[in-house]
Amino acid sequence: MAPKIALMIWDQGGRLAQAVDLAALVKQLVRAKGVVRSQVISDPWTPELLEDLRKAIPAGEINRLLWVGPFTSEQAVNLEVELKAAGLNPYLHHWCDLEEQGVGAPEVDAKIRHRKAAALLQMALARTRLLEPLEPVELPAADAMLILGAGVAGLHAAASLVDLGKRVFLVEKESGVGGKVALLSRFYPRLCDPHCGLRFCLDKLGASPRAEFHTLSTLVALEGSPGNFQARIQKQPRYIREERCNGCGACAAVCPVDLPARQVYGLENIGQLLPATGKAIHPAAPMAFPAAWVIDREHCPPGCRECEGACPSGAVELDQTPEEQVLQAGAVLVTTGWDPYPLSRVTELGYSRHGRMITNLEMEQLLGADRLGDGSIPALSLADLKEIGFLQCVGSRDERHLKYCSSVCCAAALKQALQVKERAPEANCYVFFMDMRSPGFDEELYLRARDLGVIFIREKPRVEPAPGTGKLAVSVIDPILGRPLRVNLDLLVLAAGMAPSQGTPEVAQVLNLPQNSYGFFESHHQCHPEESQRTGIYAAGCAREPMKVGHAIESAHLAAMKALKFLEGAFQVAPTFPVVDKNKCDQCKRCMEECPFASFVFDEKGFPIPDLAKCRQCGNCMGLCPLAVISLKHQTIKQTAAQVETMDASFMGDGEPVVLAFLCENDAYPAAREAMLSGLPVPPNVIFTRVRCAGSVNNALVADALSFGIDGVLIGGCQEGQCHFVRGSQLVQKRSGDLGDKLKKMMIEPERVRFASLEIRDAKEYMDLLHSYVADLKAMGPNPFKI
Repeated sequence: MAPKIALMIWDQGGRLAQAVDLAALVKQLVRAKGVVRSQVISDPWTPELLEDLRKAIPAGEINRLLWVGPFTSEQAVNLEVELKAAGLNPYLHHWCDLEEQGVGAPEVDAKIRHRKAAALLQMALARTRLLEPLEPVELPAADAMLILGAGVAGLHAAASLVDLGKRVFLVEKESGVGGKVALLSRFYPRLCDPHCGLRFCLDKLGASPRAEFHTLSTLVALEGSPGNFQARIQKQPRYIREERCNGCGACAAVCPVDLPARQVYGLENIGQLLPATGKAIHPAAPMAFPAAWVIDREHCPPGCRECEGACPSGAVELDQTPEEQVLQAGAVLVTTGWDPYPLSRVTELGYSRHGRMITNLEMEQLLGADRLGDGSIPALSLADLKEIGFLQCVGSRDERHLKYCSSVCCAAALKQALQVKERAPEANCYVFFMDMRSPGFDEELYLRARDLGVIFIREKPRVEPAPGTGKLAVSVIDPILGRPLRVNLDLLVLAAGMAPSQGTPEVAQVLNLPQNSYGFFESHHQCHPEESQRTGIYAAGCAREPMKVGHAIESAHLAAMKALKFLEGAFQVAPTFPVVDKNKCDQCKRCMEECPFASFVFDEKGFPIPDLAKCRQCGNCMGLCPLAVISLKHQTIKQTAAQVETMDASFMGDGEPVVLAFLCENDAYPAAREAMLSGLPVPPNVIFTRVRCAGSVNNALVADALSFGIDGVLIGGCQEGQCHFVRGSQLVQKRSGDLGDKLKKMMIEPERVRFASLEIRDAKEYMDLLHSYVADLKAMGPNPFKI
């Protein structure tokens, strides 16, 4: 399609005519290749202009539009939509703002302003000639979400999705649901029963045909793409037919096995204080949902089948074996939760050796089961528990163990101390801490605990057995009293930090999900906390980072909302995805190895191609391809190369260097735009072009720019760790060595190319950078390729 370009110059308020010789520019450009119309307009939205364009487009008089002016992105979209109805594809528009490039700066010489405006318009025309009509690609999608982990985050997300008419598959490795929250005694700050909120979700899910629970199950493989994942799960035998069992308990009456608490509840030291509490056949745990019981077959005596004969429903099936099932899902939500940090590793405390030393989660079990103070267990009767200690940050904020704060332990200790004081006001509760952290409304817990007489001591104590008492002796220097304090504790509660759940590495391997340095699933916490680095796979709750229950629920809802696009039966992919020129590709696989989102796959001939459903369209593959055979549609290497070749490398006149800047659209470009429009004295030597990501700039384009006489090339990207595409800035710098070698062979100083990290409001930093850069280029002298 031969280009027939209409050039529309919006001279808002006559500012352009004051800055440049607009009539001369129009006269020059109307003769440019492919331009069939060039006009200055004062109002782009006049009915007459729009009607004229609506007639010219279907008549074949115009097939591309170059808009020059300070259009906002919203205004640009409105015009594209308006003219799409007339038959002009939205991708056949190009937008050029001369003012954001400093053409209107009054302090710049008028001749330079005019030459710079002409250079920018020629570059815009070069790209406009190469624009192609593009259409979104529609891909099929399932209507189900796979949720890994049926704790509080997974259950709430599932309930919301079911309300929206979506199907959910909840995959849980335990026999029951609820996660760690089901083990808690009370929620703070309201101190209500957590089973209430969990049951609310379960009642909704249990009554819906759109929810499927797969307990005692793990994910063993995931294939396919967003919208069409095939998840293979393996289910361990329950030895109970779920559809038959209603939890009547007749089987437990004949079971000859008694299990201690540690085997029933997964606890450690608490088992030393409690008698046998369960049978080999018992309700699902941590919460009795589904209603079907479960048999811990490894504890059954050889040949015992008593439960089988006692079951009135014929639900016992002792010969069950593991089985696999494949589930079709559009997206995956990972809510695998957390586990307490193993305090046996904190050897100086001797946790595993002292029965009077328990974790904060074990304390929740005691409080929740009303075992503490009911008198049935003399060792834990409140009549005898006069002194209870709470030791914070055990293994947390510690270089040897967990370097981070788990954010909930202080509030949990305050809540537990309050529960003890409310039941036994005469009991003494001591909280030993480094820093009490009670942000937001949690401060109320601290104030209430203080008012009830809880004693706070900002010091880490020495803990040892109290000889002849069976208690724990705690010694500390009270920083307020300034003297030693020694207390024989009846119980010491250790604040174990929140670590990634034990199955996290296996899940990460199956899903190919990156983990951060602490072992939690990686995400862009500042801007997209719900996303992982794998499209269509989301992380929420404590699988992402330590957080409160309420925050875990919120994060799961956000992730579910973001996943909806892959659950609608079909979804559209923007047509600006990368394309590989297989005629030139040598199958080096760099794109596959370096893609931040692992979106490349092999086609049937062994060529790498992007999986359009996984691709984030960042363009890093285009930037790193050694042969420059990958291009993002609508921002192709050919289009950018045409702009580079067309750029006037001498618009500043003799002795003044000219810089071409490739600026990341997320941070560097807004900073540059703000610097120009706010009137900062930015050197006029620079022409910038907006790119998807700094990592999308191929070394070949940089080398081309220098070979055409441009004195310097600036690549502006994000700060370290802030890139929306994970590693764009890192990939640019990683390639700098290759580029430096190439420039040396061209007899060009590598210092002519500069990379800069900028944040979105670094307007002044951008200005200072350019002043320094231009001065350095002046000192180097003109580019030897400049004619």
